[in-house]
Amino acid sequence: MTLRFSPERIVVGASLIGVGALDILSRMGRVELLTALRTWWPATLVVWGAAELIRTLSARTGGQG
Repeated sequence: MTLRFSPERIVVGASLIGVGALDILSRMGRVELLTALRTWWPATLVVWGAAELIRTLSARTGGQG
């Protein structure tokens, strides 16, 4: 069984990894969690948009997406 490309899965996975990394850094005293989230949350939208664009272009050119 092959999984199809899904921008939602990529964005959710990357977001969870990012929040987890920020939580670890926050607990180590390296970064303030809420400040970092307020600053970087739009990056999730950018990554999601880029993944959607890649999927759309791939479908247009006959790719497997």
